[in-house]
Amino acid sequence: MITNHQTVGRSLLPNNERERERDALLNIRQLEKRLRQVTREVDTPFASRHNEYSDVYSELVGEKNSYEQAFNAEKRRIQQHLQRISQSVRSFSKDVRHLKPDLTMVNKIRNSIEEIEQTIYASKEASRLKYEELIGEERLLSNEVQALNDKIELWSKQRPGQQRSDSVPPSGPARKFDTSNSNLLPEIIEYDRFLLEHGGTTGNWDEYDHGTFLRIRNKYKGEDKFIDDCIGFLPTKTRDQIQEHEKWYRQFLSISNKRRLALKKWREERNQAKETILHEAEQAHNTLKEIDETIHQVQVKEQERIRAEKSALIAAWKQERELKKREIEEEQERIEKKKQHDEAKRYTGKDEQRQLVEQIRREREETERIEQEQEAKQRRLQQEIRQRTATVAIRKFRERDMNNLEDKLIRDKLQKQEEETRQQRLEATKYQVSIDYDPQHLYEPTQAWTSRSKTPREVSKDTSAPPSILHVPHRATPSWRQ
Repeated sequence: MITNHQTVGRSLLPNNERERERDALLNIRQLEKRLRQVTREVDTPFASRHNEYSDVYSELVGEKNSYEQAFNAEKRRIQQHLQRISQSVRSFSKDVRHLKPDLTMVNKIRNSIEEIEQTIYASKEASRLKYEELIGEERLLSNEVQALNDKIELWSKQRPGQQRSDSVPPSGPARKFDTSNSNLLPEIIEYDRFLLEHGGTTGNWDEYDHGTFLRIRNKYKGEDKFIDDCIGFLPTKTRDQIQEHEKWYRQFLSISNKRRLALKKWREERNQAKETILHEAEQAHNTLKEIDETIHQVQVKEQERIRAEKSALIAAWKQERELKKREIEEEQERIEKKKQHDEAKRYTGKDEQRQLVEQIRREREETERIEQEQEAKQRRLQQEIRQRTATVAIRKFRERDMNNLEDKLIRDKLQKQEEETRQQRLEATKYQVSIDYDPQHLYEPTQAWTSRSKTPREVSKDTSAPPSILHVPHRATPSWRQ
């Protein structure tokens, strides 16, 4: 959510600051969306009544809601404080624009600026204290989470058939505790070191075994006889292990109590410092109100003085305007009289000018009429020439078409005569033929064959008749026929 002080100061930011602010807001929205998703995923399995951890989860949800309510209340208080600062700055900047430079007003403005700076510094100091508190709590929680992660890693490295041992520390190198931050309280540092060195909040025991131990211990209110009862409920633990765990738990309670008292004392001191800072900021705000009222009174007096000066200036301006108005009227009367005199002098020569203008107008009209008649004659002449030219061209085209038509008729007539002649010639070549059907004629020898067979061989050699294939001379007999 963008507050009013962010909206006021946005116009004064450079482009890179605006882009950084836009990216930060986008990142905040994405983180809020992711937080809602994770919360939904966590709430779903624990919401069931059949879950054995539903009571613990309900208690955690109540604590979370109380923290959220406190956070929202703190957020609203900071937003209201920032809105008051922003409103004071806006009213101060608006008042400064309408003030005249004066030594007294300059001193008042300087004092008001110092008060605003003090208010802003007090707000920043309160925010810094809150950030330091949150950073300390974050480091504490991160150390606890790291201890739990180490325990989970130890469990994951054990084989499935191996019995879980809660009293044996991991075989890896011991994790070093970071004590370089001097902002944390010594009790918190001691508490974190104790958790890391002794296996977290369960003392290297399983959650179920540690919960059973606490339930039996609370039942006997910490008396020594509860150890005998624990042996029956914890078959995997020996008496020495239970006594050692009891000793560890007493140390844990002592260190936790010291941490709780130290945090309580630190919160009280922080709240007292915060109240002091807020009280100073409230006093600065009241001082700003007094300065605003003083500036308002000065402005009212200044406005009354300016109003009186304006009234005197307006009265003097009205008198001067009346004098100028009378002078202008007298000047207009003098100009009007001179104009009438000039008109009377010019009136005598108006008739001659009018006659000359009339003559010029008539001559111009006559000239225009003659020019129009000549243009009309020219147009008629051109139209007649175009008509004659078109008539001659049409006559030529008609004669050409008639000649082409006569030539075509002659060609058609000649073609027709040639076609008739050809048909007559074909008709003349046609005559009647009578053919007898004699199938035996095919089996009879031809006349040439008959005459060739009747002619002797000697005669046929001397004659010029073509030799028969039966009497073809051969040069020699082939060897394969001999």
